[in-house]
Amino acid sequence: MKKTIIVIILAVLFVFNIIVAAFILNDVQMMKFPKTTIRVDVVEVNSNEILIHHDLQIYNPNSFEMILQNIQIVTTTPFGDEVARILIDGGSIPGQSNQNYSSNDRIIMKGNLSGLLTSTVTGTIGINFLGIIKKTIPLEVTVLTSLKDALSKIAVPTITARTEFGNITRQAINLSAEIDITNPNTVDLFIGDISLNVTTEIGKPIGNFTIPGSLIPAGQSLTLQGSGTILLEALNAKTLHMVLATEAGATIAGINKTLPVSTTIDIGIPDFRQFIPSDPPLELSINIDLQKAKGGLKGNMTLEVINPTKIPLVARNLVIDYYRVVKNQKTLIAVGTLGSGELVPENTTYFYGTLFLSYVKLFNLSSGDFFPDMVFAQLRANISLSGVNISLPVAIGSYIDLHFFRPTE
Repeated sequence: MKKTIIVIILAVLFVFNIIVAAFILNDVQMMKFPKTTIRVDVVEVNSNEILIHHDLQIYNPNSFEMILQNIQIVTTTPFGDEVARILIDGGSIPGQSNQNYSSNDRIIMKGNLSGLLTSTVTGTIGINFLGIIKKTIPLEVTVLTSLKDALSKIAVPTITARTEFGNITRQAINLSAEIDITNPNTVDLFIGDISLNVTTEIGKPIGNFTIPGSLIPAGQSLTLQGSGTILLEALNAKTLHMVLATEAGATIAGINKTLPVSTTIDIGIPDFRQFIPSDPPLELSINIDLQKAKGGLKGNMTLEVINPTKIPLVARNLVIDYYRVVKNQKTLIAVGTLGSGELVPENTTYFYGTLFLSYVKLFNLSSGDFFPDMVFAQLRANISLSGVNISLPVAIGSYIDLHFFRPTE
C-alpha cells in the first residue's frame, strides 16, 4: 500500500514538473527582444584625432534575467573602413530593468570622414534557466553619426592689429601693419588672405592692401606682417579707420568649416611735421637785385630753395614783404609775390618775381629821418604736401643796405 502511494506521489510530481516546465518553456519561447538604444557624441576634436563617446542602454522587458555576451561597437565610414572598435564586458540584466554601458574611443583622422559614420552594436543575449533551458538571440543595432556637428564648436580667432606710418612718396604714405592672431581651438585653423581697407571718418576710401594668410596651429598665436600705401589726403582726415576682413576655417577629416572674420581698427593721424626731417634742413635764400627806375627802385627777386628730402614738398603763397627800417622800427612799404610751386626732392628750385619800391614810401620826409637805415625783406610761405590742407608756415628775412643813396660824408 505504501509503495502504491509513493508511486502516485512521484507520478503527480512528475506531471507537475512537466506542466511547470511547459509553462516556463512557453514563457522562454515568448521572450521579448530587449529595447536597445545607442547614442554617439563627439567629445573632443583636435588636429590629429576625434574623441567619441558611446552610450549603450539596454532594457530587459521580460520578467526573467537576461545575459549579455560578446558585446562590441564597431564604427565604419561610408566606404566600409573601420575607424573605431569598442569591446564591452557582458553581464546580466535583471527582469524589467535597465543596464547602461558607456565607453570612449579615439578616431585617428585619416582619409575622408565627411560622410555619415555607422556605429553597429553586435553581441548575444540569452537566458539560462536552472542550467537546463537555454536560449540565445543575436543582438545588432545600428546608429548613424555625423562629424559635422563637431565643427559647430570651432571658435572665431581673436585678432589685434598695430599700424605704423612710414616714408612719404610723391602721392602716398607707406603704411605697415602687424596682425596678431590667436587660435583658441584644439584644431589648426587656416586664415585666408587678410584685406585691409582704410577710410576716412566719412567713409571715403584712401587705401587698401592685402596680407597673405597662414595656418595657425591649435592653441597658438601668430603675427602676420604686411605693408601698403594710403593717399596723402589721409592727413586731411579727422580720423582714419581700417577695416580688416578675412575668413578663418578648419578641415576636420575631410569636412571644411569657414567663419567670416571682420574687425575695425582706429588709426591715429600722424603729425605732418614728422615727415619733414630736420637734418639736413630745408634751405631758403633770397636774392634781390635793385635797379634805379622812374619814381623808385625796381627789384628782381630770386628765391632759392634746396629740398634735401625725398619728399615732393609744395611751397604756396610765396610773398616777400619789404619794410623801411629806421632805428629798428619797421614800416611796410611794398609787397612782392613769387607764386607757388613744387620743391623738387633732393634738388634746388628757383622762384622769380619783381617788385617796385616807391621813393615816396622809401624816403619819408614827415618822419624826420629821410634816409632809412635799412630795407628789410621778409619771405613768408606755407610748406605742405600736394593734396594736403595742412601746411607748415615758414618765414625768412634779409636786410638790404641802401648805402648808395646816402650822402657822402
